[in-house]
Amino acid sequence: MLLIFVALVGMSTHTDLCSAEEAEGNFVAYENPTTIEERNLTFNMEQNVSGNGFFSAYKYSLMPDDLGPAGHKNNGVEAKMKAHGSGKMDMASIMYAESSYLNRTWINGAYDEDGKIIEDEEDSTSIIQTKEDGQMTHSPSALTVGSGYYTAHPLIFKSLFSDETKIMNRDTFSSIHNRVERAQGLDINLETDLDYKNTSMNLNEDMINGNAHFSAIRRAGNSVDPENDDSEEDETDEAEPPVLGPAMKAWHEPTLMMETDYTGTYHIETNLKLYTEEEDPDEEEDYWLPCCSGGFLDMNLLEQFEKKSARGIFDCTCFLVPKAAQFSKI
Repeated sequence: MLLIFVALVGMSTHTDLCSAEEAEGNFVAYENPTTIEERNLTFNMEQNVSGNGFFSAYKYSLMPDDLGPAGHKNNGVEAKMKAHGSGKMDMASIMYAESSYLNRTWINGAYDEDGKIIEDEEDSTSIIQTKEDGQMTHSPSALTVGSGYYTAHPLIFKSLFSDETKIMNRDTFSSIHNRVERAQGLDINLETDLDYKNTSMNLNEDMINGNAHFSAIRRAGNSVDPENDDSEEDETDEAEPPVLGPAMKAWHEPTLMMETDYTGTYHIETNLKLYTEEEDPDEEEDYWLPCCSGGFLDMNLLEQFEKKSARGIFDCTCFLVPKAAQFSKI
């Protein structure tokens, strides 16, 4: 049985090689099947609210990025929105969030209509978009809750308006924060946009007798320290003093930081966009010849040692063409 099995394996392998050779010469477009791994998470909320009384709202979304930095705490985009107050309110808000992953692999390779090899595909999407447009005017609100005692003694809400939006991009280590507290009136138009390389907030607000805060920060690295090594330590070793970790250094040494605070009645317009795009560096080449176009000067420093480089083998001095021949014709 074992010998028969080996013979069959050999025949099968030979058949695969032949089919691959035939495909290169006489291919059939998209002939081979694929393996596909696909995941998608989408959240979409549109809300319109108007009325008079007391309100409290909280919205939160975290969309991971499978191709971003490793670790669930270090990648993806995140948005948090909170608001509360008593009085008259007319508010429209939108929150859209999406996280998707696609991995398509061609079994034994495949060709397109032009005969070119189809590359395997891996893609990930992480997006959050929010919008808030509304007006709020503070006034005490008396609300009857339940029955019995509270029917004759309604609750009085005197909460001033508070509205807060914070967006965080874990892929680019960026965050933008806007907060209004204890305001008697607020007219706000705010839009945010987040993806794997873009973090932006457009703000236009009128605040009456309140406190406003706007800030942005971009760190040089992760805001979370890597997990500790699980390797066993010698119990006889003395405990080492704590050292400032990479995460704390990133917070103390940001590449960008801004912060503004306002108290009173203000009209505030702020448009901020943090954009990051990384490109693969061009490959460095050492041009040995011709010498007159750089040559030896463009070589790496370690390659310029005597007897181990162009200088030790031949003279790399630029050659000037003489106006007349050095030797006469015979």
